Amino acid sequence: MKIALCATHLFNMTLPQDRDYIGVDHGVEELLKQGITPRFAIGDFDSLQNRKSLEDLNIQILPERKDVTDTHAAIEYAISKGYDEIELYGVTGGRLDHFFAVMCLLEKYQDVSIKVIDQQNCIQLLKPGIHHIYNQEYYYFSLFALNESILSISQAEYTLDHYLLKRDDPLCVSNEVKGKYSIIENNENIILVQSRDAGSVSIVEGLKR
Repeated sequence: MKIALCATHLFNMTLPQDRDYIGVDHGVEELLKQGITPRFAIGDFDSLQNRKSLEDLNIQILPERKDVTDTHAAIEYAISKGYDEIELYGVTGGRLDHFFAVMCLLEKYQDVSIKVIDQQNCIQLLKPGIHHIYNQEYYYFSLFALNESILSISQAEYTLDHYLLKRDDPLCVSNEVKGKYSIIENNENIILVQSRDAGSVSIVEGLKR
């Protein structure tokens, strides 16, 4: 099952309307602004400007002093309800410490498909295996090792054959899909970042890193 979480400010991003949402703290107000009623709301709501927005919602109020972030608690709630595909919106544009915490959660809950999405990027963990990276919404893709990984890339602008990608190696930033999709093969967990420039894809066609 699939669900999306909206955590905080969206910076003029329009959310997809064809899925259910969990509102996380201030994310409740962001959802309501876009005419979306969250299926559930969770958080300490310390950043909520109008607590009346919580009226008539199914909510869980968390204490301000706790050992997990509101987003962490929301992910655990979603998993407890059987959701195995989770999209996270509104987690990249604010405090960097919270963003790094989210990146930790990608690895912590690696058996769940979690994607971090904003106006320009989609971030997810790729478990060991063979993956097809399609050239649809995003023009660029980058790969980063969590641990040392043997990595092969084909059908891309920059290819690799059994390259040892280390955690401190930024070699695989800003690659481009050639054709319908690129093929990634890795033997350890890696992070995939798919990106597009602020303008339309047509504007950046042909640009090289």
